[in-house]
Amino acid sequence: MSIGTNPTFSGRTRTVEAFVLDTAADLYGQHVALDFVARIRGQRKFDTVKGLVAAMGEDTERARNLLSAG
Repeated sequence: MSIGTNPTFSGRTRTVEAFVLDTAADLYGQHVALDFVARIRGQRKFDTVKGLVAAMGEDTERARNLLSAG
């Protein structure tokens, strides 16, 4: 889950975004409940979109490991 301003894209408006593992469901506009399990990393500005995408992949792997550990 990301709560912040998307600094890589010069965002200024605070948003809440969540990546839902293992689903292709279109959840835009839907009400969902989320549980905070652990903080994976703080918000940061990446120099490139490629760097952001790589970090998101690492975040996803860490989230999977945290969730599988129970």
